[in-house]
Amino acid sequence: LKLWWLRPAIFPFLVEGLVAMSAARRRPDCDGGRASRGRRLGAFLVLAAAGGASLSVAAARWTAFVSAPGRLLGLSAPHNSAFGGAAPLIAVASSAQEVGPEQRKAALDTLAASALTRATPPEEVFEAIRVLEKQAAAGGEASGFEGLLTGDWRLIYTTGTKKTEDDIGRVNYVPITAVQRFDMGTKFIRNGVYLGPISLEFEGALRWLEDRRRLEFDFEDLKVCGMSVPLPDWMRGAAGMKSSAPYKKQPAFNFVAVDGRIAAARGAGGGVALWLRNELVQ
Repeated sequence: LKLWWLRPAIFPFLVEGLVAMSAARRRPDCDGGRASRGRRLGAFLVLAAAGGASLSVAAARWTAFVSAPGRLLGLSAPHNSAFGGAAPLIAVASSAQEVGPEQRKAALDTLAASALTRATPPEEVFEAIRVLEKQAAAGGEASGFEGLLTGDWRLIYTTGTKKTEDDIGRVNYVPITAVQRFDMGTKFIRNGVYLGPISLEFEGALRWLEDRRRLEFDFEDLKVCGMSVPLPDWMRGAAGMKSSAPYKKQPAFNFVAVDGRIAAARGAGGGVALWLRNELVQ
């Protein structure tokens, strides 16, 4: 039995969502687009609360709710064909081909442009990350990623986990403010979501495995609006935090790109993510 209503983490989402939806309903004279966005934000926040655990799943539900309600309800096919008919700018190399310097640069430029403008078709973002994955799989020299990761990173794009993709299709550009903090010197990680005055942050320790370009982490503390929320051990495990129970999968990011603009990785759950350095966010 999933007792999501007992989780302190869901209360900010539920309250903020209901407020947003109520405000949109009370303002029939306001701009229609603004009212619609208010209702959509409210719907996302309520869905986040109802989901009870995973913010990536909540973002996926929000995207599906806004763009294709029928698909969210299981009334239509997955969204994979809806990325548009144009051919991607980057052709993914086959497993038998090497990724050359020009392909790598083109992939990085595509990711940087998409992170800055959110105008690149989501399928092209995904294909660019796949190009970099193929290059990373080939191995070679040290990545140099560890020296570049320290800082705040805004989550721009994610496909969610493999299960999320199978359930409702790929997530595209993330509609909320989500910021990841890596401090490679102190081995600290923070994953935060910020909605107006409300914040939800998971904090913990990280470790870097250079030979695999892999960052593993354990979330040990949950903060709501800056205040630590103590959770019983069983609830910590259910929320994906470190607990007495072993992980089904060690939380981790396998990085394929980090530079002065963007970072890209595949998570332990199978989804890919793209971040932009927070100071570059428009």
